Formats: sequence, structure tokens, C-alpha cells
Amino acid sequence: MKYTCQCCGYKTLREGTRDSYDICKVCFWEDDLVQNEDPDFEGGANEVSLRQAQRNFKLFGVSEMIYKNNVVKPVVGGYAKDKNFNPL
Repeated sequence: MKYTCQCCGYKTLREGTRDSYDICKVCFWEDDLVQNEDPDFEGGANEVSLRQAQRNFKLFGVSEMIYKNNVVKPVVGGYAKDKNFNPL
């Protein structure tokens, strides 16, 4: 079973605990409890806040531009979008 990435909304994570530190293959967001609980916090596992990472994903298809060569298109990776995902 795959769990939803809080940045892009695709089911890419191996654990659903919100502190797994899994890295999403679609947007390269690292699952981090601190940033999940405080979406405006910058630092920790990710340099940008969750809110900014969601904006970046919407505009560029990646949580941070420095990772643009590390991501895969959801269709290539076989990842499904969580129908219940609502960005911030």
C-alpha cells in the first residue's frame, strides 16, 4: 500500500505516519512530521516550507527546482493521485 505525499498528493510513500522521512518520487518532498504539523516552517528535512513546496509543485512539477532532475512523472512511475488530497 502507498500513502499520500503531503506536497503533491500522489500516493508514493511507503508509510502513512507523516514522519517516515520517505522521499516522494513525484515531487521529491521528504515526509517530515514538523513540516506536516507546521506547513509554514522552513528547514528541517526540507529547505522550503510545505506551503511553498506545494506552490512549487503546482508551477514547476517539483517541490524545489534543485530536484527537477530527480523526479518522475506520475504516469511513468505508476503513481495515482489521492482523490481526497486538498493542498493548503
